[in-house]
Parts: sequence; C-alpha cells; structure tokens
Amino acid sequence: MLVNFSIIFIGFIVSFILFNKFPTLTKSKPTIKPKVSIIIPARNEENNIENILSDLELQDYDIDEIICVDDNSTDSSASIIKKHDVKYLLVNSLQKGWKGKPWACQNGAKLASGDLLLFIDSDVRLHKSAISSLVAHYQKVKTPISVQPFHIVKKPHEYLSLFFNFIQICVTYLSIFNKRKYVGFYGPIFLVERDMFLKNGGYEKAKDDVVEDLFLGKYYNSKNIDIDLLLGGSIIKFTMYPKSLSQLLEGWSKNFSKASLSIKPSLFLMVFLWIGFLTALPFELIASYKNLNFYYFGILVIIYILTVFKLYINSRHIGSFPFFVSLLYPFYLLGFFLIFLYSVFCTYLFKTTTWKGRRLYRSDTCK
Repeated sequence: MLVNFSIIFIGFIVSFILFNKFPTLTKSKPTIKPKVSIIIPARNEENNIENILSDLELQDYDIDEIICVDDNSTDSSASIIKKHDVKYLLVNSLQKGWKGKPWACQNGAKLASGDLLLFIDSDVRLHKSAISSLVAHYQKVKTPISVQPFHIVKKPHEYLSLFFNFIQICVTYLSIFNKRKYVGFYGPIFLVERDMFLKNGGYEKAKDDVVEDLFLGKYYNSKNIDIDLLLGGSIIKFTMYPKSLSQLLEGWSKNFSKASLSIKPSLFLMVFLWIGFLTALPFELIASYKNLNFYYFGILVIIYILTVFKLYINSRHIGSFPFFVSLLYPFYLLGFFLIFLYSVFCTYLFKTTTWKGRRLYRSDTCK
C-alpha cells in the first residue's frame, strides 16, 4: 500500500510540473505589415478546405498570397480550391525520400514570395484577427512561431484524444513549470521568416518523417534557433478526427508512438510517473473500499476529486472537452493505452501505417 501511495503522491505532484502554464495567442495588431505568403498543404480535404479559405478571405490583414498545394487528392479538393482567388499547385508525384506533407510544403514554399511564410493545415479555423495576431506576436519575439490550435470536440469518439492532446503539448515543454526553451514545432500552424526557412533547407531535414513538425523544430533547436510555441485559444481552432473512430485511430497511430518515444529521458520519466499515477489511483480506490480501509479510501477520494478538477481545468486550455470526460478519465485513459499500443505495433512491428489512402513507411525501419 505504501509503495502504491508513493506512486500516487509523486505522480500527483508531477502533474503540477508537467501542466503548469498554457501560453496562448492573444489578439493584437502588428506595428508594420510585412508580406505574408500562406501555404496550405491539402490531400483529400474536401470537408475542410472551403472553411479555411473562407476564413482567410475574412482576415483583417492584407495577405500577399495564398498557395494551396494539392497533394494528389482523389476527392473534390481541387475543384473547391479553384473557386477561390488563390494559387493552385498540383503535386501529383512524390519525390523519393520524401513524405507527402513535407514535400507539399516544400513545393509551396518555392512559389512563395512573402517576407514571412505561414504554413496552415486545411482543418484549421481562424478568427478574423488570426493573421494579424500571429504577425504581431512574431514581431514581438522575432523567432519562428508554431501554434497548437484549440481542439473543437464534436463527437463522443473524439474524447479519446484527451490524453494525446495533453502529452502533445508537454513533450514540447510548452506547459512545463519554469521551462522557457521549447522543443519541436506543432504541425497545424508554423510561421517563419522566408530567408531563415530557405537558409535552413526548408523541410529537407524532416522530409522522410511522419512527425515532420516535431523533428523540424528539433533541427531548429540543434541550430540554436529560438522558437516560440503557443496555444490557439479563441483565435485559432481545429477539429481533429470528427469523421469516425477509425479516422481517429489512424490519425493518432501514424506518428504518436514515435514522437513520444523520442523525448528526453527526464521528461519521459515525468510523463511515465504521471500516467502511472492516473492508472494506479482508481485501482487503489477500489482496493481500499473492498478492504474496508475507509481512512485510506477517504484520502484517495480527495486526491481523485482534485485530479478530476485539475484535468478539467487543464483540458479547457486545449479543447472543448466536457467535464464528465475528466470525471470518468480512467475509461479514456484505457482508450489511450489501446491506441498507443496499436501505434507501437504499427511503427515498430508492422513498420507502416496509412493516412488518407497513402501508405506511410517509416524512414528508420523500412524503405
């Protein structure tokens, strides 16, 4: 009992270290307005591309150019894009050694002429002040910026993304107590000065990786280039896998295990302790009740209640997860374990996964 309680106590404390701060993009205006080129990689995005292009048309910032890169879509993405006043680029062949998204972004960047390059995923939604706020923040920090959008959860199966979202932000050190140096980028939003982007080879250093955002950011880290990470808050949002449970399974399994297992040992240990604590807590609750150890049970009930509210408060920074998801977190944690295990099998045993009809081969395991 003492060992189990020690795990619970340590994990509870660790949760306050891992999730202590949530820097968020705020509405602001730039002092000057540099030319901005927006690059949107799109593969089979007929359900999303209209929304992001419409949002861009409503921006209060004069965007220099919007480049939509059609990554060999087989749906109606192309026809939707062509209805808008944007540059359309079809990439119908994938160069050897490259993954689809990095290759699409690289080709889009070649056409861009703006002072700043802003890469945006097709499923992102933007408040009308989003571009202005991004540029204003860039002028403040003068370093590459990446944003994790606020996750709009629409369907019950999407609640399974809760713990993936948590780990996604803490592995970059975004939410960690007293940590100022961030690691890696987020995929949905990446803003960088064009000259810096080209000087560092664009997406070349992450060309063959399905976690291109994380590893591109790590390359910038290795070059001692400061990066800034933010949460999207009310300004930048997205929906991740609203279509079905199978889409969610495919989406998280394609890259999550590789990304999570690439973090530093010290951070991995903290995440392990946090997950271990969340796992042990409900089991200890049940065991103490069965053993009629009501003093211990009462302490665990208090810890469980505090944990639920801590999870809920944290979750409100990253997505629209209802309270009952935090209250019943053990069930969603079990779902996390199962999907993570599937991701490990796909990555390291089967050595391949699929995404949007394309088979993804792992660069470090299979050519």
